[in-house]
Amino acid sequence: MTSASGTPAEFRNTASMVLMLSLLWLSPLPTPAGELSQVPPVSPPGFSLPDLAGKQSGLDEFTGIVVLVTFWASWCRPCVEEMPSIERLAAKMADQPFTVVGVNVGEGERRAKSAAVRLGIGFPVLLDKDSNVFKAWGADVLPTAYVLDRSGRIRYIARGPVEWDRDDIIGMLKQMTAERPGE
Repeated sequence: MTSASGTPAEFRNTASMVLMLSLLWLSPLPTPAGELSQVPPVSPPGFSLPDLAGKQSGLDEFTGIVVLVTFWASWCRPCVEEMPSIERLAAKMADQPFTVVGVNVGEGERRAKSAAVRLGIGFPVLLDKDSNVFKAWGADVLPTAYVLDRSGRIRYIARGPVEWDRDDIIGMLKQMTAERPGE
């Protein structure tokens, strides 16, 4: 007859299993890649948000160019990890009618500004302190990004981190910049 606690060997095996599962649970897992999905063209909700200098900005300022609107936060590791590829994309598209607009979600000016400086963000960063714009656009995960055509309509959505400076994405964006507004 064995005791309810089991043999020392069973205890070691159980303890080893618990330790292994705990380590797997606590260890950082690779961030899953996001997907860039084409959607039927739709106009997004408008907004007016302060930038890092306190000046109000809205989407109407970017009419006539292709815009990548990326929702991010400084505490979001996948957001931070994708920023270098967004910067490289902006540099590669510098001669095109294209811009990036970062919308910092749920953070104050000081924290967003510190993160923007630390990450070397060169594109405009707007502050969505109460997350209302994030929610109005139907976003539910960070990062979420929207590619708007020259008419200001959402054409692509990315949920999760994307390597933005890939050749296929750059080709797609260049094709969109060649379209006339309204096409």
